[in-house]
Amino acid sequence: MSAGSNNGADDVMLLHSFFERAVERWPGRVALVLPPGRNHSERREFTYSGLLALADALAGTFSHLVAPDSVVAILLPRTSEQLFAAQLAVLRAGAAYTCIDPASPDDQVKAILEDSEAAALLTDAAGLARARRAGSGATRIFNIMEIQPPAGPPAPVPWLGPDSLAYLIYTSGTTGRPKGVMTEHRSIANLVASDILEFSLGPEDRVAQGSSHSYDSSIEEIWLAWAVGAAVIVMDDEALRLGPDLVPWLRHERITVLCPPPTLLRTTSCKNPQGALPDLRLLYVGGEALPGDVADSWGRGRRLVNGYGPTECSVTCLRADITEGTPITIGRPVPGMQAWVLDPALDEVPEGAQGELCLGGIGLARGYRHSPELTAQKFPIHPSFGRIYRTGDLVHREADGRYFFHGRIDAQVKLRGYRVELEAIEARLLDCAGVREAACHMQGEGSKQTLVAFIVPEYLESPPSFGDLAATLQLALPAYMVPQRWGLLEELPTTLGGKLDRKRLPILETAARIE
Repeated sequence: MSAGSNNGADDVMLLHSFFERAVERWPGRVALVLPPGRNHSERREFTYSGLLALADALAGTFSHLVAPDSVVAILLPRTSEQLFAAQLAVLRAGAAYTCIDPASPDDQVKAILEDSEAAALLTDAAGLARARRAGSGATRIFNIMEIQPPAGPPAPVPWLGPDSLAYLIYTSGTTGRPKGVMTEHRSIANLVASDILEFSLGPEDRVAQGSSHSYDSSIEEIWLAWAVGAAVIVMDDEALRLGPDLVPWLRHERITVLCPPPTLLRTTSCKNPQGALPDLRLLYVGGEALPGDVADSWGRGRRLVNGYGPTECSVTCLRADITEGTPITIGRPVPGMQAWVLDPALDEVPEGAQGELCLGGIGLARGYRHSPELTAQKFPIHPSFGRIYRTGDLVHREADGRYFFHGRIDAQVKLRGYRVELEAIEARLLDCAGVREAACHMQGEGSKQTLVAFIVPEYLESPPSFGDLAATLQLALPAYMVPQRWGLLEELPTTLGGKLDRKRLPILETAARIE
């Protein structure tokens, strides 16, 4: 990895080594801040050395269960310091972690615990009850509030290396079951090293942490800070993540780095971001397309970077500086990554022509856990470029090497920064009593986007209740994947809204009018 020598990142190929180096250089600096929020009234701060001690106390309790490429699951709220310590603990014990959002329905908790084959689950009292309810009998469960830590750090791990598994991120799957993306240490370490050089952050920076830990965006948020001795400042989910409350919180916490989806910025209704947030010097957006008006308003007076990257390519694989009045681009590959625009036969298209964005390089994930066929499909071996990842995104490349995003080729969408497979919702709907066929699509733009579901009932004269269908989906899917609007069809049309190709569904002979 050619990462240069800034902050000692040149030889780091294990993710947690960045934190260990920060402890050596800045042991007394603040690494983590949990401001007062709706669920806790006190402010809690932890130094680098203090957080490492907390992590090692956790690691010593389960390290004897860990073998090469073992997975440890973490089910803890974002506003707990134990969540951050647990991630460090798992890495230092030589395992990979997968974080489960406490807001996930029980079916998803069970699916992730089963698929990950977790050697252990780190949780609290509420998570303990949920895990038992989900039937995770084969997993060793640790209630972090009852752990009696052994003395001293975990023993050195002889098998741990750059190609060891670092974490699993579970994304929406077309079958309705989450699929686990396996990322190795070298892949995410390459990104963190490139971030050090790209952004020149330092110990005085305060990086807001707002993403769910079940999403890979949280990883870059955290390690933007921890790789350089800066502080991670945790947003409170309920009170601060959406709406006008965010700007006063950012100002009060003197946030210098913010990594939001663009929709979040629009919901603040802030008329003068430059004046309202004088401390904010880096706005690093991603997760969905960046609208020009949001870029122009929020980019004034600070650096605005547009990042692009699927979970399968270690968070971010392309990025670009965006300045007022210039076209919105997803930029060029980060160091260690390559990009091509290919046609359906995986041949390069002419410069300026649209095609599928395919990626290669050190950032590529190992693949999908327990899904060799899907891994082979999405990570084919190209005769000229080697192993690549097919993003399913439509792009074109300009002569100067910049890439421009034009939407999805398949049925995947982004909803307020969340990655959603429409087929996953349709598959769950087809499991519901009284539903013969189902189709979903998105309506609206930006913060007004709405997920809409249409069903063809088994019996038109007695269709299932939309309320009952929504309640059933809430037990199996995250809240953001439950449709907000519903429609009833006599037959399923070949297209919805004239835009979405429905070839993946059994197409009925008679097209129906959407009412």
